[in-house]
Parts: sequence; C-alpha cells; structure tokens
Amino acid sequence: MKLSELFSDWERIRKEMVNAVRPLTKAQLDWKPEGGLNSIADLLRHISEAELWWFGNVILSKKNYRNLTAEMAPDIDSILTELERNHEYVTEVMHSMTIENLDGKYRRPKSDEVLSLKDIAFHTFEHEARHRGQIFMLMRLQGIAPPNV
Repeated sequence: MKLSELFSDWERIRKEMVNAVRPLTKAQLDWKPEGGLNSIADLLRHISEAELWWFGNVILSKKNYRNLTAEMAPDIDSILTELERNHEYVTEVMHSMTIENLDGKYRRPKSDEVLSLKDIAFHTFEHEARHRGQIFMLMRLQGIAPPNV
C-alpha cells in the first residue's frame, strides 16, 4: 500500500479547507482577533511551508524549504498556488513510499531528534487538521459560517 493511500483523507480535509477559504476577502483572510497571533492567511501560509519542510527537508534532505511570507503570497490566489504546489510535491513523495517505509528513520535538521516516517506523516496530517480547525474558528469569530464537517 502506498503512503498516499494510507493518508487519502488528507485530500478531503485539504479540499474542504480550500473551498471554505477561497471566497474570503483579503480583509477576512488578514483579520486577527484582539490579542490573536495569526490570521487565516498566516495559517494557510504556515500549513504550506510546514508540509514542504517535513517532507522536503527532513525526509528527502533537500534544501527546498522557504519561509513563506505575506509579501511572497499576499492574496488568496497566491496562497492557494503555494499550498497546491507544496501539497503536490508532498503527494508525489508519499506516492513513492509504501507502508513498509513507515519505520524509516529521519533526523530533524539542526537537532539530534530522530523521527520515523510514520511520526512525520501523522504529525503533518494532524498539523493541517488542527490548523484547519483554527481557520474555521477564525471564520466563525468574523460571523462567517465554515463548512459543516
């Protein structure tokens, strides 16, 4: 079984999130509650860069990670383009691996921490799901109904 098959729900979770944020205005994407640290746009950029970091830098030891700033992806179209490009890359990596690879070990850059592919894949999947919940909460705080998932 391919790793991409094991994590096939990731595609559904991503699609639900993208469909929810696509119609938002720039003001809605950039809004932060009083005392809030991140906007919806910030969280979307973070999701995109995190999955690239884990699968590119950690698993494949490539130096393809970049900190995705608001200047680099200022609007929903550019954010979703980055999100799609990075997720396609991750999906290709996951499609090239099987569940037999789950116990493979990878060293986190600039750290002594060693993680299994299973740990990294589940963390990355859960990371997106958790931030999707934050995005939906930020939508609710603005009076925008998120999808009923």
